[in-house]
Amino acid sequence: MHFWPLSSKWRHTYEQDPATICSVVNSTLTNISARLGSSLTVNTIISAIRRREVVHRLYLGDSCLGDSGCVRLFEFLSSPSALHCRNSLTELFLTKNDIGARGLLAVAAFLRNNSILRELCLSGNPLTTDPEVIAEFANALNSSRLCTFQILHTTSLGDPFVRAFVPILSTPYLRQLDMSAINMTRAVVPILADYVKSPRCRLERLQCNANSLTLAGARTVVNAIKEGNYTLWRVNLDDLHMDEHDGGAEMRTIIWQEGLRVLSAAVQRNLEHKVRIRDQSLVLLRCCRALFLRSGGSGAGAFPLVSGYDRNSRSLHPLSPFFHLPVELQLEVISCLAPSLSHQQRMRIVCFAIDIATLPELGYKLDAALGRGRNRENFSRTRRGKRPTSQPLDLEGTWRPPTWWECRCPIEVRANCSCLRRWRQEMRDMWLTLVGCDAYEPAH
Repeated sequence: MHFWPLSSKWRHTYEQDPATICSVVNSTLTNISARLGSSLTVNTIISAIRRREVVHRLYLGDSCLGDSGCVRLFEFLSSPSALHCRNSLTELFLTKNDIGARGLLAVAAFLRNNSILRELCLSGNPLTTDPEVIAEFANALNSSRLCTFQILHTTSLGDPFVRAFVPILSTPYLRQLDMSAINMTRAVVPILADYVKSPRCRLERLQCNANSLTLAGARTVVNAIKEGNYTLWRVNLDDLHMDEHDGGAEMRTIIWQEGLRVLSAAVQRNLEHKVRIRDQSLVLLRCCRALFLRSGGSGAGAFPLVSGYDRNSRSLHPLSPFFHLPVELQLEVISCLAPSLSHQQRMRIVCFAIDIATLPELGYKLDAALGRGRNRENFSRTRRGKRPTSQPLDLEGTWRPPTWWECRCPIEVRANCSCLRRWRQEMRDMWLTLVGCDAYEPAH
C-alpha cells in the first residue's frame, strides 16, 4: 500500500491544496488480507493527519476501511490528538469502504453536534437497514450543520432505509440529499412526498434517479413540490423503471413531459423566490442595524419600540424621526424594504439586528493596533457596553480556514478568490437559516 496526498481524479482541482488528504490502497494487498489492508490504511491516514496543520478534505474512497477501520479512524478523530483536524474538516468522502452498522454508528458519533462538517459521502457502502441504527444516525445528522449527504449506488438499502431515515430527518441546514440508485420503490413515495412538502425540508437539491419509483410515483412527488415546497430548485427523478401500470410508450412520454413541465415551473418559482428572499433579507438587516441596534433589545416576536432618548442607546444624538411615526407606519416602512418576506420573517430579522450579542467580536489585534484595548475593557464594564449574559451567536462553528492556504491571491484580486467566496456564502446561508429567511413563506 502507498499513500498519495492527492489522487489523479482530484489533482486538477486541489493540486496545490495542502489541506486535502487522499488515500490509495494497493489492490494486491487487499486481496491477500482485507484486515491487514484496513489496518495499514488507517495507520497511514492517521499519520498523514498528524503531520498536517490543517485538514480540510478527506477523500478515502475505496480504501478498504471496513467497519473496524472506520471505528478506529473516528475514535482517533474524536481524540485530543486530532482536534486540529476536527476543527477544520469540512468534506469527508468514504465511498466504497464496506461500511456497515458499526461503521455507521462511528460516523454518527463524529457527526453529532458537529458544526464544522459540510459534506458527507457514504455511497457504495452496505450500511444497514436496522431502524435503531438508522435513527441514531439521523438524529446525529439533525444536530449537525451538514449541507450535503450522499448515499447513491447502495442497492442494499432500499425501502427499509428510507422508511427509517426520511421521517426523522429535520435538520434545517441540509441542502443536498442524493439517494440515487438505492433500490427505492413506489412504496416509499408517500414518505418522500410528505417530506418535501413539510417544513422539515429545506433541501435545494434532491436526487432520486435510477430508482423504481414508477411514473405515477414520480408525479406524486412533483405535485408535492408544486403544492408545498419553496426550497427545491434542482430535482432529478429520471430512470424510474416503468412498470405495466404506466401505460404504453406514447402515453408514458406524454405523462412524463407534462410532469417535467410542472416540475420545471415549480423549481423556477422556488429559485426566483430564493434570490428575492436572500437579497431583501440582507438589505433589511443592514437597515435594521442602523435603525434599531440597542444594547437591550426587545423580546423575540415584539416590535422594538424605543424613545427618542433611550438610556440604553449607544448614540447620544436624538433618534431618527422614523421613531416618531406610529407603529403601524413603522411596520409599513419595514415591509416596503422587504416586500417578499412574511411579517414573521421581517420581525425575526429586526429582533436579530437589535441584539448587540449578534455583533462579531472585535479582534484583540485590531484593538491593540487602534490603541483601544484598555478602552474596550472599560466599555465592557459599563451598562451601555455590557453584552447580554447569553452565549454570543455562533454562525460558523469554530472553523475558518487559515489565511496561509485559504487565499494566496494578491490583495487587488482577492475579491475573486473562490475559497473566500465560498466561506462568505456559507456564513450568509447559515444566517438566513438561523432567522428562517432561507425560503419563501407563503401568506396564511
